[in-house]
Amino acid sequence: MTEQSSSSIESWVLMSLIYRDLDDGDYRNALLLAERLHVLDNQNKHYKLLYADCLFHCLDYTASYTILKSVKSIPCLNLFAKSCLELGNTEKSSIKQRELWEEGVQSLQLALSTPEMPQYIHWGDELSSIAIRNHMPSRSSIYNLLGDLYVKLDNIRSAANYYWECLLNNPYKISAYIKLCEIAPDVVDFKTTKLPKDIFTHLDPASIDLSRSSSSYLPPPPSTKISDISFSDNLPPSSIKENDCSMPEINDDDHNFSIDQLRALVRVSSKIMEKDYDNLMEHEHEREIENRKDNIITDIENDIKRMEANEAFKNKHGLHRKPPVPRPQKLTVELETIDDYEQEDNEMKDKEMYNSIQINTPPRLVNSKKRSIDTPTKSNRPFKKHGITKLMSIASYFLPFLDSTETDRVENVEIVEGMNKVLKVLCILANGYFYQSFHHCEKAVLELQKLDDKQYNSPRVLGVLGISYYDAGDYISARAFFRQSFLISPWYCEYIPIYSTCLWYLEKEEELNLLAFKMKENRCHQFEAYIAAGNWAKCVKGGNEAVQWFQKAVDLDPSRSYGHALLGYEEWEKGNSLGAKKHFANSMITDKRSYLGWYGMASAYQAMDEYVQARTLLLEAVRLHPRHPVVLSTMAEVLYKLGEYVEAKEFIDKSLSIKASTSNEELKAEIEEKLIEQARSAEERLMEMENTAHIIDTDLNI
Repeated sequence: MTEQSSSSIESWVLMSLIYRDLDDGDYRNALLLAERLHVLDNQNKHYKLLYADCLFHCLDYTASYTILKSVKSIPCLNLFAKSCLELGNTEKSSIKQRELWEEGVQSLQLALSTPEMPQYIHWGDELSSIAIRNHMPSRSSIYNLLGDLYVKLDNIRSAANYYWECLLNNPYKISAYIKLCEIAPDVVDFKTTKLPKDIFTHLDPASIDLSRSSSSYLPPPPSTKISDISFSDNLPPSSIKENDCSMPEINDDDHNFSIDQLRALVRVSSKIMEKDYDNLMEHEHEREIENRKDNIITDIENDIKRMEANEAFKNKHGLHRKPPVPRPQKLTVELETIDDYEQEDNEMKDKEMYNSIQINTPPRLVNSKKRSIDTPTKSNRPFKKHGITKLMSIASYFLPFLDSTETDRVENVEIVEGMNKVLKVLCILANGYFYQSFHHCEKAVLELQKLDDKQYNSPRVLGVLGISYYDAGDYISARAFFRQSFLISPWYCEYIPIYSTCLWYLEKEEELNLLAFKMKENRCHQFEAYIAAGNWAKCVKGGNEAVQWFQKAVDLDPSRSYGHALLGYEEWEKGNSLGAKKHFANSMITDKRSYLGWYGMASAYQAMDEYVQARTLLLEAVRLHPRHPVVLSTMAEVLYKLGEYVEAKEFIDKSLSIKASTSNEELKAEIEEKLIEQARSAEERLMEMENTAHIIDTDLNI
């Protein structure tokens, strides 16, 4: 795609805010804004550079490497080489290390051979760096980075040459001389080359050039004639319909969904219960909630200590033997093959599903007429004129220190309009997170439908949609959004643990195998890779291998509750109540606001027939996630065991209104039978009391 001659005001607003966040060191917020910028035009080299730069600062080198691999601009090549250097440092395979560092060298050599690369340093640019940002890397910095890469490749001669070139170009690069000293024993004739006094010499005022470069590496200038952000109308909840069909199987790397299909999926998604839960906020005092949680966790920890003491006593006196210690085994993830018959069957399912989705008209499109991706949207904003308002050039708002010959002059209102468009996008995204955090699935997905196609088809938005459906127990729809996100942005891994668990629920072995296989190469997201590998092993291999993968994830990052929860469920499935309690306790401690730990701990107590404790824990799990059908049905089971049939009936009805289940229908029938028995018993007691009273009255009359 050819680069446009001008950009929208919205894109410049986003770029300005991102650079400000980078200056402030607020890399997380810069990344969130850069994601919104990148989807405006995912082929724009300036947007790619800024997005990759934010990822690099967030230490996600795999992502920055992947995004910049095909971009040939000098700043992108420079950042790509930095990503190669960092990825090589984390790689365990010496062959892979060398490949990465050689890629970095090749990219920098290409940058140096590009005509746009400045041949000598402009000291005016260096001195004005306080006020003016330099978007083009200097030749000396590229030389310095090349030296670092050649040191990694053990090519000391080339490394030394580039360090010398760096110092010749810019004597202020003292780091290059320090690194020269570090490799000095292997540098031929190092002592006979230039000494510090020969390099760090005084500059001659008569010969030094303090001018600034006439060229600049800036995006196309902003213009009021282009608008990159639009919004869609609301989708009424009445258009949500039930859908019992499955999503297509994954067949190859390029199998993609259209945006229309994803939007249509919202319309045909499973029914989501929203009524009776309009009040999102709890009126309970926050500290009271935390104190209650702390007391419950303390009681659980004391219970675990008592169980450990009992186990120790039994082991000491030979009442039972300890289970054998599992032997460590080599954990690997290999890509499995798919036979031709199965692939042909999958393709038939794909075709049927695509036809099924296309029959349902998408909820809305951005415009009734499709427009080419290469054609920017023209702004239809009226140009207002006021006699007393001073008009300024658009560029002067974003580039106050640069002279602009631009004739497109606007009022403040035009700039503010662009700023408000960005704010509206962020507001919709924030609303989606808000509803999703309170597990209002329908409200979350309908809110995010307001975004245009470019913003909608972004990994973060698709991830929120996937998690919303996952939390509602609709794994089929969740899978569609997770999968689309991974296909378009395999470096975005925030949702991967949930995605892999979703595939495990659906028993999608091939897709789970492919996900785990691709994730194992991502050195910056090993926690997510281990969780995916564990779910794959659990789905395909069984045995103890899944536990080992989950344990690797917990050992890598014990601060994330999901790994502890998965280990707890593994122990719970094996009937090891003590082990399950330990892991669930760790999950609750690391994240007291996740329902998974509370629900898991309740399940452990339920398995031990300790229903009073299970009910206490489930009350908190239901408070945290009041719309999860499994949590609600489990609460109904516990209340049924406690003989609280009226409350049990309420919970099972809520669960069934969200998701149909044969086992829950059977539980409901049992509860209703108990309620009938209770009513009959109450009626019999009442008749007995009336008979007794009649007899007493008769005796008194006599």
